[in-house]
Amino acid sequence: MKRAGLLATTMMLSMTAMLSACHDGGGRAQVATSPTPTPTSAPTPLAATRTIVFVWDGLRPDDVNATDTPNLYKLQQDGVQFADNHSTYPTFTMMNGASFATGSFPATTGFYGNTFWTPPQGSGNTVPAGNGGSGGAADYIDPVFTEDYAILDTLNAYYGNQLLLVKSLFATAQAAGLTTATIGKSGPAYIQDLGQASYFVDENTVRPRSLVTELQAANIAVPTNTIKTYDDVKLAAANGNPTGRASYATFNTTAFDPDGKLTVTARDSSNSSGAPEDAANKYMMSVFTSYILPKKNPMLSLIWFRTPDNVEHGYGPGTANVKAGLRSQDARLGELLAALKAQGLDQSTNVIIVSDHGHSSVSGPTSLYPLRAINPAGSGTPATLGAISESGYSFSGDVRTADLLTFRGIPAFDGNGCTTSAMYGLRSDGTPTVPLRSDAAGVLCGTTNAQYQAVSATLTKPVASFKVPAPGALPSNGVVVAANGGSDYLYVPSHDKALIQQIITILQRREEYGAIFVDSRYGSIPGTFMMKDANLENSARSGKGQPDIVVSFNWDENTVVQGKPGIEFESTGGQRGMHGSFGITDVHNTLIAAGPSFRKSYVVSGPSGNVDVAPTIAWLLGLSMPQADGRVLNEALLSPRSTSAATIAPHVLTPASTATGLAFETPLDPTGATKDNKLTGGSYSIQLAVKDVTIDGKTYRYFDYARAIRQ
Repeated sequence: MKRAGLLATTMMLSMTAMLSACHDGGGRAQVATSPTPTPTSAPTPLAATRTIVFVWDGLRPDDVNATDTPNLYKLQQDGVQFADNHSTYPTFTMMNGASFATGSFPATTGFYGNTFWTPPQGSGNTVPAGNGGSGGAADYIDPVFTEDYAILDTLNAYYGNQLLLVKSLFATAQAAGLTTATIGKSGPAYIQDLGQASYFVDENTVRPRSLVTELQAANIAVPTNTIKTYDDVKLAAANGNPTGRASYATFNTTAFDPDGKLTVTARDSSNSSGAPEDAANKYMMSVFTSYILPKKNPMLSLIWFRTPDNVEHGYGPGTANVKAGLRSQDARLGELLAALKAQGLDQSTNVIIVSDHGHSSVSGPTSLYPLRAINPAGSGTPATLGAISESGYSFSGDVRTADLLTFRGIPAFDGNGCTTSAMYGLRSDGTPTVPLRSDAAGVLCGTTNAQYQAVSATLTKPVASFKVPAPGALPSNGVVVAANGGSDYLYVPSHDKALIQQIITILQRREEYGAIFVDSRYGSIPGTFMMKDANLENSARSGKGQPDIVVSFNWDENTVVQGKPGIEFESTGGQRGMHGSFGITDVHNTLIAAGPSFRKSYVVSGPSGNVDVAPTIAWLLGLSMPQADGRVLNEALLSPRSTSAATIAPHVLTPASTATGLAFETPLDPTGATKDNKLTGGSYSIQLAVKDVTIDGKTYRYFDYARAIRQ
């Protein structure tokens, strides 16, 4: 994989690199080397320059090309390409939404999206309470999914209007009298401005109330759930559902039922129907370019669309639908650029394109779980599961942590009932790793004939549903798992170190899991890093939403599926694409910038990160964010805040001690009875690869990956 090779070369460097420009033979600027920093004079504040941040959710850097993304490719060639940008770990949308909002890591923000648990508080076992964006009551007994403006409102109120513990970029801009706007995907667009002083349109609602009136008076539709926000809003007869999304194309297969009768739904990655959210994105971009931009004249705007992430989840990176999604997203960029030009704003507006994270294919090792063809649907006939094929698709990679812990005697709960997935794994001989069963009497699932896949269903006291008990009823040794995708959060309310050690040993033995990070309250535990070592620990949230353990699922940057390198295990969800891990293809994401404030045709090959976006934009607006963890990306700017040189020092860190005496358990057998006879040394450790950038006396750390080392 090209990026893996680049990373390996970078990690071998012993010299430091200066973030200043020279040019390669192709005429694009590169980063030169220098051993010493140069002092700079005090910066002169800039006049505010209009800036638009356009987030392409889940955009892999290797998906930027002249064929699928011609507008973005040209912007990259004309502007600044950040060749070594880093997502905040865990590499989830809402985690990085908080980083874009504040320029900070979870250690500073105290926020743990996408899905996290709010442990019951006090003698009354209090948990949050409130509705979701669709109007129904949200469930806060179980871990809650935060991609919803109403859930964010509830959580913000629950935390005393301090869901984010530091001031945001949007609040900073508003305090300076600047007009702001946020548009797009429910959740990450909203978290940019929890105080809601922006003009705001997402997939669920419009704010402020006056903007609803204006849009309707202009015969512009509003999201259908807007009526859930305001009792006095009525939808026009022609309003329709402008932010509705199509369903994924699927087919049913009996392959996971040993008896060949029960069917489970699988995603049809051979399908070429396009991105399900295409029409919704087009609507929201139109609202911004035709109304908010010309009539409200925001100086700071953020547009966040769920493409290509949504289509990557559904079908997997590299597939026909993902390429269609890239083309549709690029068309939205074309519409934005055309609107700026038509309104005479193109020469005075910065456009920053960034992704929240990269993306990987969901799969176990293909040596254990070979890829399989999907026979495409025909006229009136559904798609079907095909034979083993190197050019096929994955039918493996799902792992349910609550199930694995429960089977081993630790009562664990992830908030979900009986579930099924076509990604639990088909072995080479076609047999399923976790068989599909039916609860005929409804004893396990609460519903007759409900289907399930759970190894704990084979226990003497079988378990197939893992809903969290009512507040106050969690067993003393109970564990709550916030299943997020490429990483899981584990909450241990008893804070029993012996239980923590037991859980960690289970995770270290299971080869589906990668690097493990533990709250420092438990001290040094062999083979693990403390959460504070990855900027994950916030004392204000200890016991109030911060996990006790964060574990990345295992990943491999070299395995190729559908032409794209990078695979990982995931929390059970049936997805074909996922992110959230500490893997190379999740951490390394896209950042491109162009406009009057940025250099032209320039490549920054030194490290940058999503936490740097907000402080850089603040500088472009003539403002500052001293509380941010990130830095101003001076090397990309025509008028930098600092002209000091920066030194770059790569390191590979390892835990203080190694876990030993382990018998490793192959993913092929979730019971653990089958050991891996190729790994007999019994040791587990972690490689945490970082680059430290020092400038003006301050050091900024960028995390490249965290890899589990089993021997």
